[in-house]
Amino acid sequence: MRLLEHQAKQLLSGFGIPVPRGLVCRDAEAAAAAWDQIGASAGGLVLKAQVPIGKRGKGGGVSVVRSRAHAEDTASALLQMTVGGFAVTEILAEELVPISAELYLSVLTDTSPAHPRPLLMISARGGMDIEELAAAAPDSLYRLHADPAYGLHPYQARDLARRSGLSVEGQGALTKIIGATYRAYWESDAELVEINPLVLTTAGDLVAVDAKVTIDNAARGRHPDIKGAEIDSVETRAAAMGLSYVELEGDIGLISNGAGLTMATMDHLALLGGRPANFLDTGERILRGGIADGMGLLLSNPRVNAVLINVFGGGVRCDVIAQKIVEAVGALPAGHLPVVATLHGRNEEAGRAILSEAGLDGLWAPATIQEALETVVELAAQRSGSGGGNERPAAERGTGS
Repeated sequence: MRLLEHQAKQLLSGFGIPVPRGLVCRDAEAAAAAWDQIGASAGGLVLKAQVPIGKRGKGGGVSVVRSRAHAEDTASALLQMTVGGFAVTEILAEELVPISAELYLSVLTDTSPAHPRPLLMISARGGMDIEELAAAAPDSLYRLHADPAYGLHPYQARDLARRSGLSVEGQGALTKIIGATYRAYWESDAELVEINPLVLTTAGDLVAVDAKVTIDNAARGRHPDIKGAEIDSVETRAAAMGLSYVELEGDIGLISNGAGLTMATMDHLALLGGRPANFLDTGERILRGGIADGMGLLLSNPRVNAVLINVFGGGVRCDVIAQKIVEAVGALPAGHLPVVATLHGRNEEAGRAILSEAGLDGLWAPATIQEALETVVELAAQRSGSGGGNERPAAERGTGS
């Protein structure tokens, strides 16, 4: 469950982490009122579109205003925008914070086999996306694993604070924030708590200027007071369907069977430059409407430019799965997103023949997984660049319609 920024900051504030003064606005008049209450004394307001994605600034979803009229006009424009495929219905209006330095701080669940435990990361170079930071300055990102049985020890928090480059006094304040961030992560059953940037103000205070929090969906019943973004209704619908679904920020929708195969497919897509839009494991529902239901979930995501179905036929024959894919794709409206399907396992040749001979427009059935991955990455890139169209990519090897 991904929280919106204002929801994440409300959660962190409850654990004693300083956040900027701010108001949630749903119309331009509220933004003008926020200027009167906050902006006038702070010398400016930052208006932020509340949508459940990152990089909002690059999409025009963040603006600095320095007058009441500017706040009202900008809010009106933001509330008519779509950022990352999401309509803006709320704006967070916050005081403009004078910045002396920016840090990065996060706690997340590291599920790798070598370290299945909480992972804390800190860097003296905040304000960048973590992927960009890791690529541009990997040595500046310090990592530390906490033992889930004992939690974060005080000496570990102090060790992290020492990596910040702050003064001794600043390190003391940061140590407390690191401890509070870990408690917020642990007590909220979070998968991720990220503060980026954690700002050192010109007055010497530490403030969480931006925050991202994701709560484990399986723990939602333990936290009825925590409300997430509406986008999580997709994950709720998926759970009700018996599908394992996690929303991501890419543009290639993925349907697969088995968590291991799904994760491996996501990794391979990334190696080819593709960006998965989701994790979706049909599990036992592969023959009981799982493909059709999964397709409906993916096509409801406005960021998806192409869909990949990668299925291994073990206990279930590939020819039977292929028929289910044909039924699901055949029920889609004309001009639907391109769908690339690849089957492996029992009766895979018969399954591929069914897909290829179906004669469905917009369905590709490459012979190998490598070709399928290359095809879907190229199709997604074509649609992203041209705004649509089902032109067959060069990676396609002549199968499918």
